[in-house]
Amino acid sequence: MSSAETNSVVTNPAPAKRRPPAWLVYSILTLVLWGIWGATSKVVSDETDAYTNQVLFGIGMVPLVLLVAFSPRLRGGVNRRRGIFYAFITGKVGGTRNIAFFRSVMEGGKASVVVPATSLSPVVTVLMGYFVLKERLTAVQKVGLVLAMVAIYLLSL
Repeated sequence: MSSAETNSVVTNPAPAKRRPPAWLVYSILTLVLWGIWGATSKVVSDETDAYTNQVLFGIGMVPLVLLVAFSPRLRGGVNRRRGIFYAFITGKVGGTRNIAFFRSVMEGGKASVVVPATSLSPVVTVLMGYFVLKERLTAVQKVGLVLAMVAIYLLSL
């Protein structure tokens, strides 16, 4: 090859690495952290009652609340008041959920059964989506709901 031919040869650049979507990364992080949280909650429940556990859980959230409160991304949106209201309700539901979870492991539930059982909470979300939000389910999704219910039954044996 002459130098002119060498210069005119186009080389294919290395293919760019595809990054997973941000939602998937955060979902996997959530999955891992909830798994750790579930296992450590069982250990803690052997040492303290559900209400104290919830108070300590709340205290543990303070550094994260401060981090978010002072985040430069925290800006007012169009529905800021409504968003704050729903966030408050979500916090109340979450706190009550935590107490119920802590009680379930305190009352002798195994973490290996209680965590997967409570992780079926998306079934409630799907049912609310169907009945309240009028979202439609495919036949495959309906089969998935039935299988999830069978799974929880089998885990509880």
